[in-house]
Amino acid sequence: MRKFIILSFILMFIFTGCKTTPQNMVNLPQASEDKTKIEEEKPLEGGTLRVNITSFDTLNPFLNSNERVRQMLNLSLEGLVTLDKTLKPVPQLAEKWEINGLNIKFYLKKNVKWQDGVSFTANDVKFTFDSFKSKEVKSPYKDILINYLSSYKTNGDYEFEVVLNKPAANPIALFTFPILAEHQYKSKEDILNKDIVPIGTGPYKISSYSVSREVIFEKNPYYRGDKPYIDNIVFKIVPNENAMITSFQSKEADFTFLSDIDWDKYKELSNVNIYKYVMQDYVFMAPNYQNPALKDSNVRKAMCYGIDTDKILRDVYFGHGLKSCIPVRPDSWLYSSKIVAHNYDIKEANKILEENGWNLVKGIRNNGTYQLKFDLIVNVNNPYLIKTAQIIKNNLKSIGIEIKIVPKDWDNLLSSVYSGKFDLVLMEWNLSYNQDMSAMFMTKGKDNFMGYSNSKVDEIYSRIFYDSEENSLKTDYQALEQVFLEEQPIIGLFYIEGAVMAYDNVKVVDPTGFDVFYNIEKWYIKK
Repeated sequence: MRKFIILSFILMFIFTGCKTTPQNMVNLPQASEDKTKIEEEKPLEGGTLRVNITSFDTLNPFLNSNERVRQMLNLSLEGLVTLDKTLKPVPQLAEKWEINGLNIKFYLKKNVKWQDGVSFTANDVKFTFDSFKSKEVKSPYKDILINYLSSYKTNGDYEFEVVLNKPAANPIALFTFPILAEHQYKSKEDILNKDIVPIGTGPYKISSYSVSREVIFEKNPYYRGDKPYIDNIVFKIVPNENAMITSFQSKEADFTFLSDIDWDKYKELSNVNIYKYVMQDYVFMAPNYQNPALKDSNVRKAMCYGIDTDKILRDVYFGHGLKSCIPVRPDSWLYSSKIVAHNYDIKEANKILEENGWNLVKGIRNNGTYQLKFDLIVNVNNPYLIKTAQIIKNNLKSIGIEIKIVPKDWDNLLSSVYSGKFDLVLMEWNLSYNQDMSAMFMTKGKDNFMGYSNSKVDEIYSRIFYDSEENSLKTDYQALEQVFLEEQPIIGLFYIEGAVMAYDNVKVVDPTGFDVFYNIEKWYIKK
């Protein structure tokens, strides 16, 4: 089961090697793999949505690192902010916020009650922050508080002020983690109790939890927003992925998660819809700038044209990926419309190399000093990346670039790249939701293992870090993207897509990677 990664290691880049012709524009994905038209009918009240979920250790957010549990708890738990379908932070428990340098002031909603009727206040926010920072707490959310926050305090019942310990791009998106009820956790033992069932402020509340059997949600009578149509959501706990699919096929569930990227095989099931969404898992190839040949942007541009990304998606990922020149998702509110997808074009790749002095000699290009021969490190335990590396090797051979694939386990791979002992590395990274690229691309960025340096990039980030308005942040991001459009620091390929599956009596399903139960209040069951 995939664990969720929350902003502890931010890895981003901007890249393109393509002409800015309209036909090359990235095609944004549909929210559903088999999107059906929603009938023009009044949504129906009532009913029970049955969902399968594989076994897990705890529902306690202070201890949980299971991604599906996080998704399930989105039904009842809320953060100061959440993310819309474009990854833009939007109010949830906070009504609004003000950014002034490293200071962020959240103004909290005053009409919020916990599911037991107790009023939500800033004290709950402070309690949550304090608890996630506790030494014994294992949650990934802990990294946010340790790595980004200098201090925080309450200003009365409905204001909460945060001081960052360093500049951060798009900092509001850091605060999506769930806020917990102070009055439920009477002691430190409760915070570390794996059997505790959290209460929340969202549209649903957990009414029953039977360990290893089921979790039952019902409508939260104190929810301030639109009341959901569906009365109950029952999660049946099954032992493994196979049992989850078998149970769904036996119609013991109406909705299920999918872990197999080859989900097209389920299209044969009658009355079933598959809904896909873009995940934060990004596949790209990074160069070592200490290598003189790879330091030449023309070589990187030729690689871009020389790799058949469509073939990789088709032959390795079953077509389930979104091509993107940059690790800012094409459906993100920060994405520039000027960024275009790179197309596979051997003729263009060869032209770029020849025009810039890289001549073909006995099948390998050189400029009289250096040959285009590189080792490509790849994670030996990722079969998809191993197959991807083979396609890249075959593609680049046709333009006179020789690739030797070097499989390594993850620890040795990281050791190699951070010690600078590599030429190229093929990676799949789970990127942060606040879309901060600075750690990798600023000259002194802590994760800049490539040795990339550009004074324009550093200068733009100096503005981004202190942008307090959405328009200025977006403008500066687009300026950053334009610099990378010209520089092409790495060879970007695609985002991997995920999916969920539901019978067609479940209506208005529209998942996102952050929340597969996005807009659950609008879902309904057609009888």
